[in-house]
Order: sequence, then C-alpha cells, then structure tokens
Amino acid sequence: MPRNFPALNRRTFLSGMASFPLLSQTDSLFAQETTPLHLPTDPSRGIRAGWTMVVFPDTQNYAKYQRNQAHFERMCRWVDQHLDAWRIGLVLHEGDFVEQNNIPTGGGKGGGDQHSESQWESAKRALGILENKVPIVFATGNHDYGIRNSESRETQVNDYFPITGNKLVSDGQGGGILLETCPNALGQPSLENAAYEVALPAGRKLLVVALEWGPRREAVAWAKQLVQREAYRNHTGVLLVHDFLTPDSIRDGQDGNHQRGGNPHTYPNGKNGNTHDGEELWQSLVHDAPQFQMVLNGHEMGSHVGRRVDPNAAGTPVHQMLFNAQGLGGGSFEKSNGGDGWMRLLTFEPDGVTLTVRTFSPLKLDAGESPWWNHPSWCFTLPIQPA
Repeated sequence: MPRNFPALNRRTFLSGMASFPLLSQTDSLFAQETTPLHLPTDPSRGIRAGWTMVVFPDTQNYAKYQRNQAHFERMCRWVDQHLDAWRIGLVLHEGDFVEQNNIPTGGGKGGGDQHSESQWESAKRALGILENKVPIVFATGNHDYGIRNSESRETQVNDYFPITGNKLVSDGQGGGILLETCPNALGQPSLENAAYEVALPAGRKLLVVALEWGPRREAVAWAKQLVQREAYRNHTGVLLVHDFLTPDSIRDGQDGNHQRGGNPHTYPNGKNGNTHDGEELWQSLVHDAPQFQMVLNGHEMGSHVGRRVDPNAAGTPVHQMLFNAQGLGGGSFEKSNGGDGWMRLLTFEPDGVTLTVRTFSPLKLDAGESPWWNHPSWCFTLPIQPA
C-alpha cells in the first residue's frame, strides 16, 4: 500500500461520500442494486440463510505496532466464533500482511516499532486462529516483498503461509480447495499465484484466482490459460489481487497514467516492466474470461473504497471492488489502532442472484458503537449471475 497518506477520520469520510463516483456504466447493469435490508442489531445472531466469505483488507498497520497486533487477532477470533452464525465458508486476505518484509529492527516514525519477524509472526498468530477451521486465500501486497517496500520479489510469506499450512486449503494429498499454483518469481511453488475451487449451496461453484503483487507476465499467462479451461467455464470467478481499482472507481492505469503513486510500475520490482496494474489485468485477463464476476483489491487509501461494473467479453457484469481500512483509526502513525477493525462480509443470498456486502468491525462492537458502516459505499447489494 502507498505510505504516508494523511489520517482521515470517519466524519471526513462520510462528508465526502455523498458524491462518491461509484459507477460509470449503463444503468441496466445496476437495476437490481439496493442497500441491504438486514444489518443485525445483534451481529452474533448472524444471517438466516446464505453463504458468506470474509474479506480482510491490508493488515500491515496491525502488524507493525505491538499494541495493534491484538486487533487483528480480535478480528479473527470474531470470525472463528461466528463461522456457523454467518455461514462463513471462505476467508480472503487482500495482501500487505506486514509493513516491512525483512527489517531487523522497528521501522520508526510511521514505520512502526516491530521488526519483520514480529510482524510476520503476528499475522500468522492471528490467521492461525482460523487455520483448519475455514479455508484462507490471500493475495500478496507490495509491503510483503523486498526489505521495506518491493525492492525485490523476495518474500517471507511462504515461510509463514506454506501451501500445506491449512489442510482445508491443501493437505498435501489432494484434499482441500487448492486446484493448482504457478511458481513465484524465484521459481518456487507457493500460494502467491494460486487457483481454488469452492462449492457453495445450490450448486454454485467459485473459481478463486489469487495473484501476486504486480503480477508478472508469467503469472498472468498461467491464470489466463486456467480460466479458459472448459471445466471452469460455468464457475463464478473471483479475482483477488492487491492493486486493481482506485478510490476514483477507475482501474489503476485506466486513465493512461501508469506512473501514479501506488501503481505497480513505480515500485522497484515493477520498473523493469514485468508487472501488471489494474487496467493491464483487465485487458490481459479479466475482460476475456467468461466466468469472472468479481475483482477484489485493497492497497489504495484516500476514501479507501471504490467500485464499478463493466461487462466482460461475454456480456457478464464484472463487479470490481476496492476495500481497504488501514488509514482509519489513526492511519500509519503512532496513535493508530491499525484500521478500526473493519472487514467485509460478502454473502451469497439464497435467491441465487444477490450478493450482499456488509462492512463490520468487532472493535467498534467492543467499544459500544455501531459495528456496521451503514453507508451505501460500504454496505450494499449487487446482482450476480445465477449458478
């Protein structure tokens, strides 16, 4: 994620959201879009029916301060305690587990007070609450590579989240949701580029493709040949990447500017040109894939959210959603709490054609405040194609 953005409070966000540019395509694609009717007063009661996947945004600001590490653990404990109530079948992490991949001492100032070993261990400790209870799928972010911020393609993510670390992902014997992986930049097998198949109620099957930060040509070519296979043509496709949509609800690079701050081309491990930003991923992978209905990313700050929908080559609407929270609760700085505990609950409703997106925080719940961000940019429903 780009660093050193000014911290923004909730009031600042809400005051500007009324004019937020959510959508820019034809009205027919949004005819069924509504705000959710059910934000439970008591979140512990969960949902009456449906199937939910949880989305964690960038967690680097939890990891880099010792006092904040417990907040990500609290988020994971809440998910663990409500797997049945919310019918949670999948957990997604959008990348930037840590602030610095490989530093021996704390980063100082806005860089936190924890060395990298502590940061990775905190991410592992938090997500370890959920391991072997629910499948966990992740993308990797810019801060998960190099020393501090993508100076190279080296990462410790595979030391802490190996392929067989969660038996519900892969038990090493053919069990789990993992379909296959693509070697990382060092030629190693890892979950940096991986595809998963998840069976939902009523016959829907998800094809989840997770890609590395600033995906290389090799990774995109692997994903492209996979989504073209007849076996997955009728799946509901979900692409999970760190960078795709910006807070202006345009794909990163869609305006022709591939050198804006935060674009993968501006980082050391992308300056050689072997990388993809959001627009390049759309053109080279998503647009021509018949099954993609969702693209999820974090990385961007500003308003922290954005969404748009465009038809792919088959005419299927593809919902593209930015969700991040790291600048909330004090942002990157010493008084921060890491992101206010916000996460998303994406529920496939039993009608088979509706996805409900809710933004929830157990930290707000613990503080006696409303745990829902009840604004149409943060809680909404979307039409999806039937299974």
